[in-house]
Amino acid sequence: MRGNRYLKVARRAKARRLVNRFASGLDAVKDEAAVPFTSAAKYTNFRVSKGVLTDGWGIERHVGYAEKENVAAVWEYSAFSGGVRKSIPMYCDDGGVVHISENGEDRAVEGAVFTSAPVAIDYRLYGEDVCLICSPTDGMAVFDGESLRKIEPSPRITSMTLHYERLFVTSANESDCVRFSDDLDPTNWAEGLESGGFIRLADGYGRCNRVLSFLNYVYIFRDYGISRMIAYADQTEFSVSNLYVSSGRIYADTVAVCGDKVIFLASDGLYAFDGLETVRLKPSLGTLTDFKNGAKATYFEGKYFLAYGVSGEENDSLLVYDLATREAELSSGFKIDAFACGVDLAAISDGRVVRITPCGSAFGAATKKIWRVPFGSLSSPDSSKKVEKISLETATDLTLTVYYDGKSREVHVRKKEGVQDVKVGVRGKKIGLQIECTAVGTRVADISIVTSAVF
Repeated sequence: MRGNRYLKVARRAKARRLVNRFASGLDAVKDEAAVPFTSAAKYTNFRVSKGVLTDGWGIERHVGYAEKENVAAVWEYSAFSGGVRKSIPMYCDDGGVVHISENGEDRAVEGAVFTSAPVAIDYRLYGEDVCLICSPTDGMAVFDGESLRKIEPSPRITSMTLHYERLFVTSANESDCVRFSDDLDPTNWAEGLESGGFIRLADGYGRCNRVLSFLNYVYIFRDYGISRMIAYADQTEFSVSNLYVSSGRIYADTVAVCGDKVIFLASDGLYAFDGLETVRLKPSLGTLTDFKNGAKATYFEGKYFLAYGVSGEENDSLLVYDLATREAELSSGFKIDAFACGVDLAAISDGRVVRITPCGSAFGAATKKIWRVPFGSLSSPDSSKKVEKISLETATDLTLTVYYDGKSREVHVRKKEGVQDVKVGVRGKKIGLQIECTAVGTRVADISIVTSAVF
């Protein structure tokens, strides 16, 4: 009987830890010893939206621009042709020449050359569909479907938004003010009560870097705050009020309208703005990175896409924030220099136009996928544990790295139908686990760590 009693005690000493909730994603704020099993201590290139680990976001060549290797900016020009509205692909090459790329043909557009990457917006000017193309070093040019016409004088535009038939802009040479065009004519920048004008903002919020038409107002995103402009037809009634003071610098190229919110990255984290209040998103991510000056963002089908750099000055990482589920997915290992204007989730990577998809690869090469279970004491810091086995289901080959008291052991796991048990047999007071995969077609589920107490 005594032997049976000891046998029961030994059985009760075994513990199973399930690693089956991934939606919390990365916790980059807490010490790893304090991170729960529902979060990752290190994470990239997996998707978590289905409740299991699957292929993360990656990039592939955009079929509409497959042969292009020197693209600096890309957008679509929308115009009526033969009674039907058409979207015509356009791009600017790294030499500043604007091109139309349609039906397999590429045509250079004459009339203007840009010395920096431009942005573009459509407008119906005097009954004609045109495209307004602007850059911080060249001002504005108008494309009428055939050629470009430079507008002189015009501001050196860094951002622009249409609001009540005026174009509101921030400019490179006047960072303390917002300029606006004539009513019904965004090519007329003359100053006067019957034409255009400007509003100067002389306070402590810093430069005016981005303008957005949102909820019937023009919002001005500045270095350290957000201002709101009331701007209806009569410019004598224009007014500005300050709404939000940021504790960190706001990065203008990350500001994006996402349905009923505006999301942006600041030096102290990710934020959502609803027109009045600002709230922090995913504080567990911390500040994301030390380098954000080149960060870019866009919004597409309910998700906010943020390209940012972890090290150096390149955007080598991607955050995808789902506004419905409030989940954030992280990917890395590929470069995104800029997002396209109005083209379905397209971006530019080293001069090539790419599409962002959950393909788990970059130009066909699988990305390195990592999920690290926090290294900790498993709620019993005063006792040693033996890792008996790790159970999991995997659709691809992968590598498990078990960490124990400053040491590690790698175990290579082959894909197999159903759940499989992987024997480990290491001992330590602190245990951790890293799942690493370099294949496409990933699906990792039903992970559990079985340990037993060592007396």
